[in-house]
Amino acid sequence: MVVPVAASLPSGLPASERTIAVHPALAALFPQGLQRGTTLRCDGAAATSMAILVATGAVQAGAWVGVAGLPMLGVQACREAGLPVDRMVSIREPAGGFDDATWGQVVATLIDGFEIVVFGAAARLRSGTARRLQARLQSRGAVLVVVGDAGGLSCEHRLTADVRWHGVGVGHGHLCTRQLQLTLEGRRMHRSRREALWYPSPTGAIEPLQASAGSPAASRVTTTGVVADLRRTG
Repeated sequence: MVVPVAASLPSGLPASERTIAVHPALAALFPQGLQRGTTLRCDGAAATSMAILVATGAVQAGAWVGVAGLPMLGVQACREAGLPVDRMVSIREPAGGFDDATWGQVVATLIDGFEIVVFGAAARLRSGTARRLQARLQSRGAVLVVVGDAGGLSCEHRLTADVRWHGVGVGHGHLCTRQLQLTLEGRRMHRSRREALWYPSPTGAIEPLQASAGSPAASRVTTTGVVADLRRTG
């Protein structure tokens, strides 16, 4: 498969071409879309899910996404998020692992060839490599989405997700819905933005919690009507 290589970002582009589309569920957090040439860090318990959701809107709008450093990422999870997997290329790290130089080459190649890059091994980049990659990112006009520790990368925005699952009763039931409480912080933002999502909702969709879904009866969905919050044990 041959993927067209992205050209450098020309100056003087209209605002609509300096941004990349986001998933409708994230529109309140990114009302203008994702700014090209920037780095977004996804953090928290649902960091990988959020990174994929961030990429989904761009891919649905026609972009390609390159993924690296996420060995546990599943194709089915991407499909469930609505990401067209025929426009996704994933780089698998070999058993011996990549060193800093190789990771730098891998990510640089993805930045050259894809409009959006999802990267989960930023903590293993040296500071010099991170600086060179971000200079390339700004030149090419791609968007870099970092999952977890950003290492030496400088991130314009940080998206944090807190998770609450529903569906387990007292000794029975199964996980059926998940609520995400999202917080977006950024250098040039006067204040943080917050949004609450179903991911998935009772119907399986990914969507903001509506006013009715925010009520105690609607937001605490279980198989029996009994709420049992999950807690870490052991």
